[in-house]
Amino acid sequence: MSGDRGDDEERDEYDIFLDTWQPSERLLLSTLPHNLNDPFTRQRLLADSSGAAPAERAAFTSGPKVMDDDELAARASDFFADQQNKWSAEFREYVLGKGVARAKFERYSVSFATSWVDGRKRRQDSPEMLAIKASIREFDRLCYPDQAGRFVINAVDESIAPLFTPEEMAAIFQANNGLLDAFLPDYIDHLGDDGPGSLGELYVRRGVFMPKRHVMRQELHYLSSYSLALGPVEQFAQTWTPATRGLGIPSIFSAPLPAIQDRVVAFAPFIESMDLSQLEFVVAPPVEETPLEYHGVFGGIHEFSFR
Repeated sequence: MSGDRGDDEERDEYDIFLDTWQPSERLLLSTLPHNLNDPFTRQRLLADSSGAAPAERAAFTSGPKVMDDDELAARASDFFADQQNKWSAEFREYVLGKGVARAKFERYSVSFATSWVDGRKRRQDSPEMLAIKASIREFDRLCYPDQAGRFVINAVDESIAPLFTPEEMAAIFQANNGLLDAFLPDYIDHLGDDGPGSLGELYVRRGVFMPKRHVMRQELHYLSSYSLALGPVEQFAQTWTPATRGLGIPSIFSAPLPAIQDRVVAFAPFIESMDLSQLEFVVAPPVEETPLEYHGVFGGIHEFSFR
């Protein structure tokens, strides 16, 4: 038939290449929805000249989990260091302006700058953190009576007195929510074409060595750590003890910022002198059912996401 080139046309080398080409594990990881606009994931992908590399993961190390130099540069972490004094002052002014007592705010702020970064025991069990957890508990009981405590495993003992009243806890949530909307677009602009185009494309992550797979999001504690960083999260996902090795699932949970934004208890750049090595969000547990989407295993770590 005229114009039908069909099998008569000689196939070129590219056609032959596509017959057998398979995307690499690193490429597949990079094209998951939560990694598409991530500058560090893109940097890792571009470093693979072979096009066949496995997924790259940060190796577990004991001690503090921090970003390496490549990730610090890719995430432009200096931007947050430059803004921390200004942002923390505005956060303080907002909260105090909502009627929260200065002494209470100082206890909250100093606790996150010191106790939260001083090991798991103080992070979860210090008197200051227990009082903040109890504040979340009471806020949720007032505002979400049917859902309060449903999606957190470790309850706060009823004998623990809250630091904040429900109204004051609301001011903390509102301050974080509003100022994230106000300030983080500047970070997105700073990243330019190397980063996401909106807050909805900016992802936070949490690394956990899970006892088993879940289909719904559930947090272990009333305060959980999410991060803009990836390397530290990959290390936390691999944190096991000799007793639990082989009995759990290294997991990363990713979500666009708006998915956790109204439950942020603290954001490191909003807290005076808080460590910025993880670009950390401290998040209260959800108060609604949140399905988890499972994406598979990459570099030995199971990838989940939620919205």
